Amino acid sequence: MKAQYFQANFRIARKSKKNMVLAVLLILCMIFSVLVVEEQKINDGYRQWRDYNESVHVNADYFSSNLLRKKDYKQTFNNLNKQAEYLAGVQNGEMFDSAQDYLQNSKKLVQTMLAGYQNNYRGASTLNVPPKYQLWQKLVVYDYLYQNHLAIVMNSKESSTYLIYVLSLIGMFLFFYILFIASDSWMINLLHPTLLKNIPYQIRDEVKSKFIINLVLTLIPLVIGMLGSYLFAGFKNGFNSLNYPAVLYFTRISAVPLWFYCLLYLAYAVVLVIFVTSLAFLLNQLTHSVYLTIFIATLVYSISFLPGSIVKYLFFLPSVYLNISNVLDGTVSSQAIVPTNLITGMLFLLVWTVVLIMWFRHLVNQGGVKK
Repeated sequence: MKAQYFQANFRIARKSKKNMVLAVLLILCMIFSVLVVEEQKINDGYRQWRDYNESVHVNADYFSSNLLRKKDYKQTFNNLNKQAEYLAGVQNGEMFDSAQDYLQNSKKLVQTMLAGYQNNYRGASTLNVPPKYQLWQKLVVYDYLYQNHLAIVMNSKESSTYLIYVLSLIGMFLFFYILFIASDSWMINLLHPTLLKNIPYQIRDEVKSKFIINLVLTLIPLVIGMLGSYLFAGFKNGFNSLNYPAVLYFTRISAVPLWFYCLLYLAYAVVLVIFVTSLAFLLNQLTHSVYLTIFIATLVYSISFLPGSIVKYLFFLPSVYLNISNVLDGTVSSQAIVPTNLITGMLFLLVWTVVLIMWFRHLVNQGGVKK
């Protein structure tokens, strides 16, 4: 790749008001969303258990003496009573500011909730119990905290817990950030083919330079946002260790230190940038329109929102792997018919990247551009 051509391309991208506004918005949203978390008490552990406690008591009241004669119904009733006992322990841990009591009772509560799935909570039809995979996610975090002698944090506004929350949130929307950055990657060549006529280049130079530019425009704001989120939440609400656990699915659901999770998150983001840039190249060449590129790419992403009974058979499509958070924490794996982790997701996206680039090069070469 010729340095002169890359510098020209990078200068164009750097001077783009769209790119600069998007980068600044990403950083600001990552840092200052903690104010919304504080105001709305998002992911407040005690409030979540309190709301669930109401559901437990309502469902326990449904059981009559006639229903309790049936073994399955009695099993559910006993399970709900156990849950109520541990929920009281959670409440006491919160009231007396005892993180250890809160942790121990929360762990026993989740284990009891999982046990209730043995008969699918027969008779408790309106119980708002979370899905199994979410309960396993909670349990591995509690186990990690207990084994590593770390105090549980019962909210998402302190440094580490806020960073975990904001990465989960950004994981849902990072595809669109990259898409808006990359949406015009090939348009300058289509609309202004003589702009760089004095700088000889090949198609592979263009592809490589745009990959690097879009990686820079994504990873630098993302890293700044991570650091800013951790520091701002820490100075405002208190620091806790970067060894605090984040959920990761590899061969099973487990918990890893937050610093390691951040590295994996960035590695996956690299692959996501490469895929989205390749998709933008192809759609630019096909549609000659930034707006159609964004629209069609959005449709590709929206496939992942189809019902789980359909999505589980679409594991070969890239759509399933475009939400970083869902891939890393095992949500995608819980919906797929084959085990799916970050390595699987990265491989599928890279394979699709090769397909898209080959298709793109074929279309460009048909138009008379030399390799």
